Amino acid sequence: MTRHFLGCMALALLAACTDGRRDKAETDTPSAKTGEPLAMPVLDLEKEYPKKTIALQDIADVEYIVLETHDDGLVGSHYTTVTDSFIITSDGYSNVVFFHRDGRFSHSFNRKGGSGEEYISFGHNLCVNAHSREVYIYDFERSRIQVYSYEGVWRRTLKVESDGFVWGTLYPFDANHLLLEDKNNVGNRYGKPTNPRPYYKVAVSDGETTRLPLTAANRIGNTVNWYDEDTGQSISISRSIAPISTINGEPVIAPFVLDTLYACRDGNLVPIAKKQNWMKEDGTPWLVTLDGISDKYYLWHALEKKADVVAWRERTFLQDRHTGACAQIRLVDRNITDEGWRFRHRASASEFCVPPNSLMQCYPAWNLAALHERGKLQGELRDIASRLNAEDNPVIMLAKIKE
Repeated sequence: MTRHFLGCMALALLAACTDGRRDKAETDTPSAKTGEPLAMPVLDLEKEYPKKTIALQDIADVEYIVLETHDDGLVGSHYTTVTDSFIITSDGYSNVVFFHRDGRFSHSFNRKGGSGEEYISFGHNLCVNAHSREVYIYDFERSRIQVYSYEGVWRRTLKVESDGFVWGTLYPFDANHLLLEDKNNVGNRYGKPTNPRPYYKVAVSDGETTRLPLTAANRIGNTVNWYDEDTGQSISISRSIAPISTINGEPVIAPFVLDTLYACRDGNLVPIAKKQNWMKEDGTPWLVTLDGISDKYYLWHALEKKADVVAWRERTFLQDRHTGACAQIRLVDRNITDEGWRFRHRASASEFCVPPNSLMQCYPAWNLAALHERGKLQGELRDIASRLNAEDNPVIMLAKIKE
């Protein structure tokens, strides 16, 4: 893992985390004496941690990448992979879109169709292997994964189990495998049990599927469903938090119903952290994931799952893995002066596949245009927004954490 990730942020928070004192339990732990990380850092969702607002520009080199608007490359705020050479995403329908690393449009391909080398649809369910220069697309209509070159040339088809399975998003597992979760009946929406061992790795060579030895019975998802009596409508809303992510090239599995979070390391599931008091007394759960990992620090994100979306609460925490000291933080972009503004996607290394030691956030053009019109932007971002139309492609904010 990247050794210096979030190091500067931790220095900025040192006073807030320790307040000039250290608990006796912390100073007496072997990790505090030897400098080794705690065996199992714990995040307590009921604990009141010190609070701090951090500007990204204070702890990272911030880069704004304007994705060129092109007729063959109109994209939204979908899952995005950033490599050394390309930014790869989709339009949410059937086009895979490539931009050069500086945001210039490169090319796109669309292999939608009915032949054996095509897909019916995939939404934004795609995964990229930068080493083999392959794109993996899950064609959920046919329960198969189509493999293409960067240029859209079909290479092979991977058959995956379909009977009783509903596969979720594709994630990279390692150089030779993908990671999939069976999401059938998650949340027991229809009164049926979920798959108690739902995580699988899929070989990218032939599609061989191997179940991972992790049990997570009665899983809950990131979707809230309720009936609105005022409108007479059934409403379903999903939030941007997932139990699987890839951080610094390493898959992290954080089932919402388990206390323990795991990293997939050298083919094994390794416990790396725990959360506690994630279920509130009223039965409302906190959905918890990791947004960033280093040898020394964890960046956590928690979302309170409840039907009252207006009152949904989100929290971000920075935790020292050596002492367990933790602070509740708010990451902001100094070039956005509206303190109450929030984009749909947060700055994260878990919602997108980004280079090590980095966080990414997607700024939709229409949001930037609205902020610019209200005079709520400054610096480079204001100059960028002055040249945007509301229908343009989004701007990528990539923050490279300073060492």
